[in-house]
Amino acid sequence: MMRAELSRCVAVVCLLWGVSLAQGAVPSGNEVARDLTFAKTPTMRKMILDEALGKPHFFRYLQILEMESGVEQGCPVIKLITSEPSSKMFIKFKVVKTLSLGKLKEAPESTVGDAIAVTGNIQSVDPVKRVMVVDPVIVRYKDLLARKGGKEMLQERDSSGVVYSFTGGKEPVNLSKRDEDLVQYEEKILAERGKDGWARFLLDEIAKRDKVEKAARAKLDIYKKETVTEDFKVPAQSVITGDED
Repeated sequence: MMRAELSRCVAVVCLLWGVSLAQGAVPSGNEVARDLTFAKTPTMRKMILDEALGKPHFFRYLQILEMESGVEQGCPVIKLITSEPSSKMFIKFKVVKTLSLGKLKEAPESTVGDAIAVTGNIQSVDPVKRVMVVDPVIVRYKDLLARKGGKEMLQERDSSGVVYSFTGGKEPVNLSKRDEDLVQYEEKILAERGKDGWARFLLDEIAKRDKVEKAARAKLDIYKKETVTEDFKVPAQSVITGDED
């Protein structure tokens, strides 16, 4: 009986991870938290943990329960306790990477009650207390609180998602969620400056906002690094390395 149960555990775990690897994506941390919570036997939990620990996973819909800013070894840090919705497991981690800190602080600044998506290595899990520690972590984007029914638009979960495009001028322009308020000036600027003037207006305004965000991130980076390698555009495909950010 025990041997048959073990075989089934191995088959289930191999199947889940085989699918993830075949798709070339970082495994879902949400699924690990859920599977650990609802595993019926210690043997199944051990199999899941053996496969998950120390490896990068992608978490979505993490609602911020506690958020504490501080300094460690002279560097800014934000410690968070979040809740994974399907398992009600507490996901704990600290954010130290400059771009990830900037992602939390960009307007509207993340606060208790909001949701974020992160990629991080699962370091430890207490199935009894339902606590998972993830480290290191990269904040990918500000997320929805729960899976949305029907089609989910990129801009609904990622502020970098394109919400408006203009190709009538000399230069094409794409606006992200952050800059969609600029669309309110379209009729006025088109009437005053024409299509090229509208495109130029958008590009200039985007450049101003990018400059402000870059300056804000520079204040968080005490080492003033010149090269940044953290990538927010492909969260499900990224693997954390020590060189990121």
